[in-house]
Amino acid sequence: MDATTQDPIDAAAAWHARIDAPDMDWARFGDWLAADPSHRAAYDSVALLDAEIGAAAPAIAAVLPANDDRLADRPPVARSSRWRWMAGGTGGALAAGLALLFVMSPVANTGDRAVQLYATNAGDTRAITLADGSAMRLDRGSRVSVSGGTTPLIEIADGAASFSVRHDPSRTVIVRAGGYDIQDIGTRFAVVNAQGRISVAVAEGSVRVSPHVDDGSPPTTLTAGQRIDIDPAVGIAERRNISPASVADWSDGRLDYDGAPLTLVVADISRYARAPLVVDPSAAGLVFSGVLTIGDGSRLLDQLRAVLPLRLRRADGVVHIERIGSR
Repeated sequence: MDATTQDPIDAAAAWHARIDAPDMDWARFGDWLAADPSHRAAYDSVALLDAEIGAAAPAIAAVLPANDDRLADRPPVARSSRWRWMAGGTGGALAAGLALLFVMSPVANTGDRAVQLYATNAGDTRAITLADGSAMRLDRGSRVSVSGGTTPLIEIADGAASFSVRHDPSRTVIVRAGGYDIQDIGTRFAVVNAQGRISVAVAEGSVRVSPHVDDGSPPTTLTAGQRIDIDPAVGIAERRNISPASVADWSDGRLDYDGAPLTLVVADISRYARAPLVVDPSAAGLVFSGVLTIGDGSRLLDQLRAVLPLRLRRADGVVHIERIGSR
C-alpha cells in the first residue's frame, strides 16, 4: 500500500480494513502513524466511526426499508468490505447510518427474584434492564449478580459493566467490586473488576466510592469526566481526568485513551487476553493516546506495539511487556 500521498482519512480507512488480516504489516503501520500527527488523528476517527457503526448495525438494519429485496438475504458486512464501501462513497449512505447510531437496541427484561446471575462469554456483551429501571451493560467475559429488586445491590465478580441510573432519593443503587462499594447519585458510570484492579469512571452525574468494610476513611466522590483506579494489593488509588465519551467505550468495540499510563491500558487489555499480562518496570513509564479496536481481543497488543516501543516475552504462560529502544 502506498499511503504516503493518500488523504489521511483514506489511508487510515485502508489500514483499518487490514487490521485483522494475518499478514498485517504492523511495522509499516507504525511508521505511517509516526510520520505525521494527522495520521494518528485520522486513524482514531476511522476506528471510532467503525466501532459506532458496527455497534449500531442491528438497529440500523431494523429501520432500513423492508422492500429492499436485494439486501435482505445478504450476509452481514465484514469490516474490510464495509471500509471498501465507505472509501468508494461516504456521502448519503454514511450520513444515513450516522443518523441511526442512537437507535436503542433491545434489552433483556429481568424479574424481581432474590438473586439474579448474569454472565457473558468471550464474544458477546449483554444489555439488561434492572427491576428499578436502571440500564446495565456487561462487557465480554463478565460475571455479575443482582439482588434487592427495586433497591439493587450489584456485585461484579469479574469483568466490566456500565450503568445508567435515574436519580431517585427514595432508593440507592450500590455496585460492589473487589471489596469496594460504588454508590450511585444518579448518573452514567462504568466499573471494572479485573486481575485484582478496580476502576470506576463517570460519564455523567457523580458516584461515591468507599471500601465495603468501613476503615474510617471518607468516601471518594467522582464527578463526570473522572476515573479512579484502585490496586487493593498495594493500597494505591489514582484519580485522573478523562473524556466522558471514553467511559464504557468497550461497548462500542474500542478502547479510547488520552495520555493513559501503559499499566492502565494493559489492565484493560487483560480482560480480553488469553494469558496473564505483566508490564515490566522498563515500560511502566510509557503513556498511550489513541483508539484501540478490540475485535476478538487477539490484536490489541499488536496495535500497542505499532505505536509504542514494546516487545513481548512469553515465559511460563505469562506475557511480559517490555520496553525496547525508541523508534
